Amino acid sequence: MTGIELRAVTRRFGHQVALCDVDLAVRAGRVHALVGENGAGKSTALKILSGAEHPDAGSVLIDAGPVRLRHRRDGIDHGIGTVMQQLSLIGDLTLAENHILAGDRFRADRGRAARELTGVAERAGLRIPVDTPVAELELAQRQQGELAMALARGARILLLDEPTSALGPHETEALFDTIRTLADSGTAVLLITHRIDEVRAVADDVTVLTRGRVTLSGAMTDISDERLVAAMIGEQDDRTEPVRTVAPRTALVLSLTEVGTAGSKGLAGVDITVHAGEIVGVVGVGGNGQRILAEVAAGLVTPTTGSVRVADRPLTGDAARRETVSYVPEERDEALLPDADAAHSAILRTLGRGGFRTRVRTLDWPAIRTFTDTLMRRHDVRPASSTVRVGALSGGNRQKLVVGRELDANPVVAVLHGPTQGLDPRAAVAIRAEIRAAADRGTGILLISADIDEVRELADHILVISRGRIVDEFDIGQYSPTRVGRAMAGVTEGAA
Repeated sequence: MTGIELRAVTRRFGHQVALCDVDLAVRAGRVHALVGENGAGKSTALKILSGAEHPDAGSVLIDAGPVRLRHRRDGIDHGIGTVMQQLSLIGDLTLAENHILAGDRFRADRGRAARELTGVAERAGLRIPVDTPVAELELAQRQQGELAMALARGARILLLDEPTSALGPHETEALFDTIRTLADSGTAVLLITHRIDEVRAVADDVTVLTRGRVTLSGAMTDISDERLVAAMIGEQDDRTEPVRTVAPRTALVLSLTEVGTAGSKGLAGVDITVHAGEIVGVVGVGGNGQRILAEVAAGLVTPTTGSVRVADRPLTGDAARRETVSYVPEERDEALLPDADAAHSAILRTLGRGGFRTRVRTLDWPAIRTFTDTLMRRHDVRPASSTVRVGALSGGNRQKLVVGRELDANPVVAVLHGPTQGLDPRAAVAIRAEIRAAADRGTGILLISADIDEVRELADHILVISRGRIVDEFDIGQYSPTRVGRAMAGVTEGAA
């Protein structure tokens, strides 16, 4: 077997080009790392290789011959096993029962399925309890189970999507031992990752995708970490001078001290300070603790270790949070009532403080509708009508409604997670202007974003998060794309 290839593959989604003329060859007996930042096209490439999506141009080859993979079942029949970042196991079933469900060879013969799965796992160096319900297994065991299931179905080509994203160091090392064992036995392994230390630890070959194009490909023995980082972040101006005046530090309004949370995707020893009128930006590859950081800073989740203080007081209780902290979550609909009209969403912050009540404590709907119409006009939410159903608004208009509502409250602190994610350029510009205006009014802002350019434009101080830890931080005057790229990729030597 020679392996699997993409040859001159292009994939479009509407006007967006996810992959452009991509060549990728994963050889038998070798581990090939596919790396790149968020949105580089890695997941699209994996889906095409597995049969889940089809290229608009170009071809897929297995053992040097072209194949047509119409769906994932075709991929399995061609010996392709895929382990996605979001595992597909059913929690109420055992691994053996999941194995039966995934194929048609065993009918309801749990014993036979368990024996085969156990045998395959042991040959690959995996130790998994095949008769335990998946819900009772650790995440690493679930992942090993899905890997064993792929091997039991005859996989000779393995596609692994960010397999270490939720694993600790010891679990990662064990997984890499398994991957190396499989490759040494002739399996072709594609490993999607964004971490250069992982690439260096296990990969024989590497391909870098940047905005859907291959910017580097070759054997790891021929490529330095510096070349990898440069290929990932692209050709950028590496100036370090400030792009604008930095806000002077005044009163401390938000402090996270030695904050930790439970779980493999939790936070560990996080220290963050935000001053009045300051924008602190947090950047990192998705899935490295950003969501839990936002929820802790907003007071929605209590850390297991450390403390969170707002205006030098502990952030405890819903009332204290509503009075002092505004929050825009990563998923905008979590902050809205999509099935209700805009007025209901516009007053979510106010209701908890007893606002918009008549003398007899009923809701003052005329005042609520006037308030909502004004809010929507001020923030250019279209249509600017309090009676429009929120679910009927475009994503950009829903986001403007959330951001406008939260920042108009003049909070002490605003925690903004991906505030312009998925928006068109015009809507993104408008929301960034809102953020800057709020900081100018004195609000301290914690901006968590995957958009490095957005953080560079807005932030006074930048933190880089990786695996739940702050791995680098600096004022905007010390910014450089290389420094950020190296920290995000896990290469921090000499960055400080």
